[in-house]
Amino acid sequence: MTYIFYNESMVYSENYTEDFLEALVKEQEELSFSSFGLEDAYSLGTLLHDESMRMEEKRVSVRIVLDDMIAYQSIVPGTSKRNEEWMDRKRRTVEKSGKASLIVAAEKSLGLIDSSWESKEEDYYAFCGGGFPIYVDSSYRGSIFVSGLPHLLDHAFIVGNIVKYKEMKGI
Repeated sequence: MTYIFYNESMVYSENYTEDFLEALVKEQEELSFSSFGLEDAYSLGTLLHDESMRMEEKRVSVRIVLDDMIAYQSIVPGTSKRNEEWMDRKRRTVEKSGKASLIVAAEKSLGLIDSSWESKEEDYYAFCGGGFPIYVDSSYRGSIFVSGLPHLLDHAFIVGNIVKYKEMKGI
């Protein structure tokens, strides 16, 4: 599968390459914040929730963790306990790596991660899109997780809404 995202030069594809990985890393760096607190978590979470409710085919569960606390969570009709479990797996992946879960998936596909990732049972981590770190002034503060769409679209959903949120806030 291939998806074109908000920036037409960014194409999400399951054919992971080093160029794709490099673009994901750059995307993550560009989407950091100079400040991000509980009010931001609520506002961004609400934006993600509202955008999910506008989708006709599928709905997305949303979780934002800030400073090791769940600062926002929305479980919507059309999602299930399974979506919560996926968000837990994505959280473990992002927290271990400090990277978007799609970056870790690409690194794994390219043979760039070490054996410590294999020490847990297969369903402990999520090597797919849908988890994205929150960096404030180069410091890891938390993460955003969604579940409900195909994994590349989960990633694109987060990124697109971060971009929209930053534009709304003028940052």
